[in-house]
Formats: sequence, C-alpha cells, structure tokens
Amino acid sequence: MCLHPPPFPLSPEAPVYGYAPCDPTAAPAVSVITPYYNTGPIFLDTVRSVLRQSLQQWEWVIVNDGSDEVEALRVLALLRAAPDPRIRVLDRPHGGLAAARNAGVAASRAPLLFFLDSDDLLAPTALEQCAWSLASRPQSAGVATWCATFGAARQVTRRGFGTRHMFPHDNPLTVSVMLRRAAFERVGGFDEQYRDGLEDYAFWVRLADAGLWGCDIHEVLLWVRRRLPQQYRGYRWRFQERRDALAQVRRELQARYPQVFRSGPPQVPREPSPLLQPHALIDPEPPFANRLQPVGTRRVLLLAPWVDIGGTDRFLIDLSAGLRARGCRVSVCLSRPSANRWLPELQRAADEVFNLPAFLAPADYPRFLRYLVESRGMTTVLVHNDLFAYRLLPFLRAWCPAVPVLDVLHIEQAHYHGGTPRAALEYDSVIDLHVTVSHWLRQWLLERGADPARVEVCHINVDTQRWKPDLVVREQVRTMLGVCADEPVVVFVGRLAPQKRPRLVAEIACALRARGVRCVVLVVGDGPDRRWMERFVRRHGLERRLRLMGAVSSAQVQEIMAAGDILLLPSEQEGIATVLFEAMAMGVVPVAADVGGQRELVTPECGVLIPTDGDQVAQYVEALQGLINDRSRRAAMAQAARARVVEHFDQQQMIDRMLALFDRADELVRTAPRPQVDRGLGLATASLAIEYFQFREALLGFAPVRWVRTVRWSSAWQTVQRVAQVRRLLDRLDRRVYVLRREVMWRIKRALGKPYNP
Repeated sequence: MCLHPPPFPLSPEAPVYGYAPCDPTAAPAVSVITPYYNTGPIFLDTVRSVLRQSLQQWEWVIVNDGSDEVEALRVLALLRAAPDPRIRVLDRPHGGLAAARNAGVAASRAPLLFFLDSDDLLAPTALEQCAWSLASRPQSAGVATWCATFGAARQVTRRGFGTRHMFPHDNPLTVSVMLRRAAFERVGGFDEQYRDGLEDYAFWVRLADAGLWGCDIHEVLLWVRRRLPQQYRGYRWRFQERRDALAQVRRELQARYPQVFRSGPPQVPREPSPLLQPHALIDPEPPFANRLQPVGTRRVLLLAPWVDIGGTDRFLIDLSAGLRARGCRVSVCLSRPSANRWLPELQRAADEVFNLPAFLAPADYPRFLRYLVESRGMTTVLVHNDLFAYRLLPFLRAWCPAVPVLDVLHIEQAHYHGGTPRAALEYDSVIDLHVTVSHWLRQWLLERGADPARVEVCHINVDTQRWKPDLVVREQVRTMLGVCADEPVVVFVGRLAPQKRPRLVAEIACALRARGVRCVVLVVGDGPDRRWMERFVRRHGLERRLRLMGAVSSAQVQEIMAAGDILLLPSEQEGIATVLFEAMAMGVVPVAADVGGQRELVTPECGVLIPTDGDQVAQYVEALQGLINDRSRRAAMAQAARARVVEHFDQQQMIDRMLALFDRADELVRTAPRPQVDRGLGLATASLAIEYFQFREALLGFAPVRWVRTVRWSSAWQTVQRVAQVRRLLDRLDRRVYVLRREVMWRIKRALGKPYNP
C-alpha cells in the first residue's frame, strides 16, 4: 500500500538527475522503437522522458509512418536536426503500427527492444530496470511494468505477464514492454495484417504459442496517455469503434492457436528454491555498459532495506532531499521485500530509487551495486540501517576500493545482539566512518572497541520551516475530530509494536480517565498490537478518550501534531526518536521514556523524561496530569521546545554536518585507508550473503514462520514468556518430586533390609 501516488515523470517537482552518455556513439544496450503518425507536439513530452533515462546507451528508431500534417512533420524536423546520433527517423508509407514496428526493429542494432508509443512516457529508470530484469532472469523473453494512465483517465494498472489467468481471453499487456530480439525474431515480428489495432494482442498470443513468456516489474515505470476519441489525430482503432471487432479477432486467433486458448501462456522456468539449492553463484561483471558523464561534485549511493512508515525511514527521505537540495546526486537502493509505503515520497526526494527485489534476483544485487558505483562515478557510499548491505560491503570494497564507505546508526537493539551497531563493529575494517545519531550510541560503540577517530555524531534533526505550529490547521483538525478548543490532546505516533509500548499507552489513557483527567489520546500508527488496542478500547469504553488513527502519511501526521498539546512516547528502546524532533518543532510538549540519547534533545525546561524502572503507568499519569492541569506551564514548555529545536536541531544543520562528515571520510581514505579486500574473498562473502538472504526470505514465506514472527514481535510475546516461566516452575517441581521420591525409596528399602544404590 502506497500512501501517495507515484510521481509523474515530467512533473516540475520530480528530480532531474541530468544523465548524459560519455560516448553517444557507443554500442546500444537497448533499441527503443516508436511508430509515429501525425502525433504532433505532444511527442516532445515522450522525447523528454526518453532523454532523461538513467540508461543512456540506447538508440531510438522513430518510424514516421506516412505522417502528412504540417505540425507533426515540424516536430520530426526538430529531431532530424538534433545533434544526438542515437536518434534516427525513418520514413515509410503509411502501413499501420505493426508494419512500422517491424521496420523499426529491422533498422535497429541492440539485443533488447523496447516498444514505446509516441504519446506515452517512461519513468527515468524504466529502461535500466527492464534491461537489468532481463539480465537477471534469462528464462524470460520479455519484461513488463505496471503502468499509470494520465490525461482523460487516471488509474494505475497492476497487470502484465504475471496475470496469466486472464490471457488470452483478455489481454493484460500493453505493447510497451522490453523484449529480447531473439524472441521477437522467433515469433516473426508483428502480424502486418492488423492495421487497425490489436496487433499487440495477436503478437502476445503468437509469443505464447512459441513457448515464450515474460516477467513483471511491480512498479509504475510506464505512463500511458489517455485521450478522448475525438482527440486522436493519428492512429484510430477499429475495436474502439466496433464492439464486435475484438470478439472477431479473438475467434480468429483461437482458431489458429487453440492450444494457447486451452492452456494459457507457458510458465517461465524459475530458479530452484534456495532451500533445495542454497549456494548462490555470483557473477561480478555487469551485463552491459552504461558509461555516464559525472554530474555534480558529490554523488551519494544510499543503501537501505526499505522505506516504510517509521522514524529511520523519515530520516532517509529527509537526508535524500536535503543532500539533493545542496547539489548532490542521490541514488537509493532498497534491498528487502516490503510494502514500501513511503516509496513515492522517497522518489520525490532522491534523484533515483532502485527497489532491487522488484526487478532483480538476489544473486545480481552485488554486481548491480558495482555497476551503479562505476556508471555514476559515486563519490560516497552510505549504509543506512541495512544488515544485508553490511554483508555485501566486502564485495563492494574489493571492486571499488577508492569510494569512501560510511554508515548511519540509529539504535542499539538488544533482541538482535545490538542490531546494526553490532554489524557496524563486525564490518569495521571495510567502513571508513561510523555516524551515530546520538552521543549515547557513540559511547556504546567506543565501549565495544570502536576507534574514536572513526566514530562521529550527527543528530537527525527536523525541518523547522515545515514542522511549525499552525493555528488554522489546529482548529480544522480539532473540528473534524470533534474535540473542543480547550480540551488537551495527547498524541502518540509510532509503530504499534512492543518497542513503542502501545499497550502501556492504552493503560495510561485508562488511568487518566479513572483520575478524572479531561483529555483525548490520538494513537497514530499501525502494527501487530492494533487489534489488541481495538479490543482494549471497546472493553473499557474508551472510544471517546482513545482514538486509533491508523497509518497515515507524513503530511497527515503533521496535521494531527498541529492539533496536539502533548506527545506521549513511552518507548522501550530509542536512539533519539524522530517524532520527538517533529513534536518539539510543532510546539508539542514531549513526555517520553528516558532511553538511548533522548536526554540530548529533551531537557527539563521543554519536556519530561520518565525513567524505565518503577511503576510506569503511575509515573506517566503523574507527568501528564501535571501538564494537562497547568496550562501556563505547558505553554512555556512548548515555546522552549520549539526554540531549542530551531536553535540546535534544524535540518540544515544536519545536512551541513553530513557533508562535513563526507569530507572527513574522503580524508580518511587518502590518509588512513582501510585494508584492501581481495576480490576472491569479496566474491566469496557476497555468495554467502546472498545464500543467507535467499534462505531467510524463503523461510519467511512459510505461513508457520510468519505466524511465529507475528507473535514474537507483538506484545503477545510477553504472554508466551510468562507461559515459559510456568514451565520452568514445573521443571523445578519435577526435580523436587524426584529428590523426594529418591529419599522415600531409600528409607523404604533400608527398613526392609534391601540393598539400595545411592
């Protein structure tokens, strides 16, 4: 589930990397084939989307299919005069889409073909992801992507080769796919008898009849223009004007290819399950070249597991946007399968985002990262909260030794033996500089042997110009929620999981009502404890007092925060919670757990920190009741909280600090480089990393494992632990009974005069 629609490729707000080829005459990796018939000026939008592609080693064959309108010919004249040798315009008499595409393929050179209509658009990384997808899946004849329509109709279509149950009785594919030239030639190209449309449908039926099929990229990379029928000045399609045309073509194809209509398209062979064949074969060489001109003085590769709802993910988005605003080029790779609900936000913040599981097999992750570093001329690699990325660092170090490597560390996780900070220590020899978000975490690393000269602190901070009090929004949200103007609002923002202790929040709300404290508690977030909280609210009649808002976008969090007075965050573990920075910037007084480095941000004049020992409910209720009842004290603390964040924790200060740390890492690479990693060793460690990754993901696919993990990361695990304590008591009782029985038997045998072996 995405909380925002995907970014439109030509939106003024969309990042523009500025890709340019080092050698425009280099052999193309992909041939783009586009029929053109009286399309006109809107074709220039298509041109812009192709020129912006991250894969720049392409050729574009534009087939002028007998255009006869002056305006349409004027557009083609601009392309003929363009100095780019990769673009060619072919002229032929009007013969229809099928004949034009066949002519374009005959004039092209690349082993991969992409069929692009003259009024459609591509996302910037579309060609690159499709080409890598086919390199990663050699059994596939082609690759399709999800598509979005724009213009007269707006929707996202999540269909493609994988929608096998629909085909061939319905056609789930557009013509805009990437196809291997060998597959195109085996089928014999498009059937030129279909001059009025449906030539792509006939082609896919023939492809299936040849025993070929493809795979999909589950990301919107294609934008299809929709116009009203009267707006089409070029090609017109018979099946749109005659209802029986599609049915007639379907009958003809069924008569010619009955097997396809009986059995459907073929299954694309898959790699053996990693549970049966765990060893991963790693090819370190990229499948094709893509030599780009370096853009900007700083090019940063960010490695992260996902971009879901959470503080660390918000920092990833803010860091990407902040660096890009300073002229850096930011590339982000996400490595773990996830819903990635904030992916569109990240795509708006970074210059390019690659969700690796969407288009690559895991065994190709290492060489893709190497390809990114080499093709873009990366100057910095930054690992962000990604255990898997740490395991790939020896490989990256072996092939790209001159690129500085940093990591950002947020929180020590006891249940993972330290989590990412522990991994940072284990891979210390291939990391030039560790960046912690708190002095507390820096001390944690130093106590475990980290080099003080290679550990620096950079607080995550907040955009104080965006996160600020807004009285208008405050009144609007309170009115919408039915909250009185003078009624205090307590806000909890976080994942409903044990680390954030949402069950404690519910108990606190219940205790506040019992004391007669007038307030409303808004719980923003989702997670495994959501159902428990819903039951708790119903059982205790807290519907008016405790409201579950669910997972919302960052903008909605800001609106809810504007309506709040106090932030409640009784976390079990934190580094420094992102939501604390946001709340204080909004003038919301924090009442939070005294864990991690939170006292570096929250001082007594601007918030309350609660120790983790003692009666937790009573301590939080006491602090909240004092703030709720003393409005003037609350107002003074809110003002002090905002002032502290503006002065010491503004986002621009964070970006300044990160850029300075990048320079520091560059200096360390020059003056105190890390040991060189042998390429054979780097390849071996990558193979083991991929083997572990595949094995783990396969296990997580089993329902019993998912159920156990759901229980493990929910508060229900506390019940399991209590049951385990009962089991230990039973074990102790069993031992006592054994000793007693042994004593009784000894006394009985002694009384009977029988021998007994003590």
